[in-house]
Amino acid sequence: MMDKLTRLEKRLDEIELSKSEDERTKNFKFKDRKFNSLSKRSKKKPDYVLVQLLRNNRTIDFKLCRVISGNIIVIDNKGHELNPKHTWIRGRHIWYIVKEKDTKPVSVSDKVLGHSTDDHPVLIKMVLGAVQKKEITKDTKKIAVIIIAVAVLGLIGWIIFGG
Repeated sequence: MMDKLTRLEKRLDEIELSKSEDERTKNFKFKDRKFNSLSKRSKKKPDYVLVQLLRNNRTIDFKLCRVISGNIIVIDNKGHELNPKHTWIRGRHIWYIVKEKDTKPVSVSDKVLGHSTDDHPVLIKMVLGAVQKKEITKDTKKIAVIIIAVAVLGLIGWIIFGG
């Protein structure tokens, strides 16, 4: 009995811990001290821009980079092009998102590689057809149950009263 209680208490502690983690992730906001300080410095220096560098090892780093000859920045001896159309804005902060392995910044106008979230008529029709088939099978099952119930009641009535 005690063993079962201790297991239940441990399980309850795990559930409470997961709830607190969920609350932390829900309340998470984009606040980074390094980002804020670099953003303030980039506003004070017109020839510098704030860059969010997406590294190949799946880490993110914010850097303040100097713009060279109008639209080029150099990060770790690698040149990257800048285009004002590819800026990212959140509140008063403006920055570029640059991949370490790519020369152009990440933007909304990048080419779609086939995994678009736009309307896909074939997939939508397939899903709607599958949903409608399930509804039709539910309706036919209900009708079949009603017909069988009426037939059984009729047979019982015929045996009791008529036959």
